[in-house]
Amino acid sequence: MTSIADLASVRTFLRRWCDTEVALDRLEVSHLTVGPDGPRTALYEGPGPGGQVLRLVAQRVESAEGRRLEAELNRDYRRSGAPAAAGFVQPAIYAPELHLLFQVFPADGRLGALAQAADGSAMAAVLEAALAARTGGARLAGVAVHVVRYKPARKCLFRYELTWAGGAAASRPAVVYAKVARRSKFERTRHILGRICAAADGLVFELPEPLGFVPELCMELFSPVAGVPLSTLAAADHFPALCRRVAAALHQLHALPIDIGREHGAAANAARVAAGAAEFAALLPAERPRIAALGRALRARLGALPASRPGLIHGDFHGDNVVVDGTRLGLLDLEGCATGDPADDVGSMWAQLTWLGCKAGASASTAGRDAFLAAYLARADGEAAVRVPVHAAMHCFLYAYQCLRHPRRRGRHEHARALLAACEATLADGRG
Repeated sequence: MTSIADLASVRTFLRRWCDTEVALDRLEVSHLTVGPDGPRTALYEGPGPGGQVLRLVAQRVESAEGRRLEAELNRDYRRSGAPAAAGFVQPAIYAPELHLLFQVFPADGRLGALAQAADGSAMAAVLEAALAARTGGARLAGVAVHVVRYKPARKCLFRYELTWAGGAAASRPAVVYAKVARRSKFERTRHILGRICAAADGLVFELPEPLGFVPELCMELFSPVAGVPLSTLAAADHFPALCRRVAAALHQLHALPIDIGREHGAAANAARVAAGAAEFAALLPAERPRIAALGRALRARLGALPASRPGLIHGDFHGDNVVVDGTRLGLLDLEGCATGDPADDVGSMWAQLTWLGCKAGASASTAGRDAFLAAYLARADGEAAVRVPVHAAMHCFLYAYQCLRHPRRRGRHEHARALLAACEATLADGRG
């Protein structure tokens, strides 16, 4: 076990750098990334002050570079004027004996805007200005900040609860979501949601409404979409009927006559499989030969597929990005939309529904998964039935290794092996 996942050593070191009120004993590894030589970064989470979540990121760095980065990050954080990292002496801390550089959220060397974005008092004027065109210049009296999802060095999703000085009104949103990303990704994806919404008249899926941008923070603003994730309803009696409706809505999305200027093809998927196989083998070394063989087989099958009829694809289509509110369906997280093979989205959902079955154990049913696939194929051309199994196998493989990147998830090794078996079976007999 390397030091990055050695919680006892991590907690012992951090005690010198934080208040006694910080609940280090409840700090756990939430997410790992690995390389050929083992874990490289970790996200630790635990209960923080005021009911918030304490988040720290650790990165393996050698001493000279670690000290330099520590000084640079602390200097930049102080210059930003952001509040001090709650409970810690400083936001960046280097542990030479562990060869780890810690950053206390919202400090993030790749997402410099996080410190301001996480500060409600600092964001009041920013949001007031960004929303002024639709609020008539209404004044914000308060902003409550909630972190929905954080991917270190990549992006962070915030939920802002807004209190308006003039009280509630239809033109004054009570809740706004904001996504902060690296500059390159922000510039690449900032207009995707707006372009899809402009072409989505009559779409079954309800989409977030674009609310504007804060370019200096690399921030995109959008409205909430009501509902609960489809994946939370897997045990419901009406789940197969829901899956049929989701399939019909997905087919409609794929038919939208829009080119957003980005492509996602077989080469990109082959690269994902290659990268995933390397990390997967490091996380599950006992299955290294099996993982390597499957990675090769998947790349070969993806490369052998004839060119597809391209269409708009979501790029990350699964049951956590589809929300259900009574009879209404919503679709979230559209930043990955591109022109690509619609079978990619179908295979992704099929694989995640397979994963949900792994989690359900003996009570699992394939009725929802089967209903989804049948409903989609009934609307698609004959090519889809050939292409979907390859994409379904690919996503089973990718979800299998994703299981292992989250150490707190129960049954992760069992689920990973079950998804590997599903990948093998799908490749072998072409079912989907």
